[in-house]
Amino acid sequence: MPHVSVEEYGGVVAKFIDALGLGSVIAVGHSLGGAIALALASQRSGRVRGLVLLASCVKLPEVDGWGERFLAFLPGPLRKLLFFAMAKKLLFATGAPGDAVAVGMRELRACRPETILKDVHAARAMDLTGPATRLAVPTLILVGSQDRLTTPALARHLSGLISGSRLRIQEGAGHMLLLEVPEWVNREVLDFVGSLTALGEVPSSPAVDGQRKRSLVPRFLDWFRRTARWLRL
Repeated sequence: MPHVSVEEYGGVVAKFIDALGLGSVIAVGHSLGGAIALALASQRSGRVRGLVLLASCVKLPEVDGWGERFLAFLPGPLRKLLFFAMAKKLLFATGAPGDAVAVGMRELRACRPETILKDVHAARAMDLTGPATRLAVPTLILVGSQDRLTTPALARHLSGLISGSRLRIQEGAGHMLLLEVPEWVNREVLDFVGSLTALGEVPSSPAVDGQRKRSLVPRFLDWFRRTARWLRL
């Protein structure tokens, strides 16, 4: 199975933006998507006017892969069952809303195994430390206090690398911020976009202002699903 990288993913997004004929954009990414957004900003510094990085980091810490080696020896059905059980514990905070967990796990189970494997490899191999230190783009970083995957410590490190970035930590939330605390995410993103508009970074219009009044999360998830189908992920 050929491996991919966050830089390659960033290049695909750049081509997608070009195909749509967009001008400057605010790139928003969650988890690995945040790393891809960062890579995009590094590749297209003049086109990305703002970054929102949710539960993201520049490099994951090295871990012992004994769990993965153990899973490899198990029968397929049991291996699959344990994988999703571990993913649920890793991705969601204790006490996360049941409907949020249900939606997240349903989306994860719908992913093709090869897509998950490629994304895991890209996440393990990435190191965006250099690009992050060279960024000169307004950046908002959001993380949950109970995030076990991209921990608050990793978010603080990311914020320290990107000059002038804002870091917001939501108490009690886990990795799946978009599902666990959508109202908080909406508020933080809209405030950030509003600050860029005030600085003249992003043009404002009645249509844009009207869109800001509606929830970003359902529209984002719908856009992501349609884009994933278009890219055949």
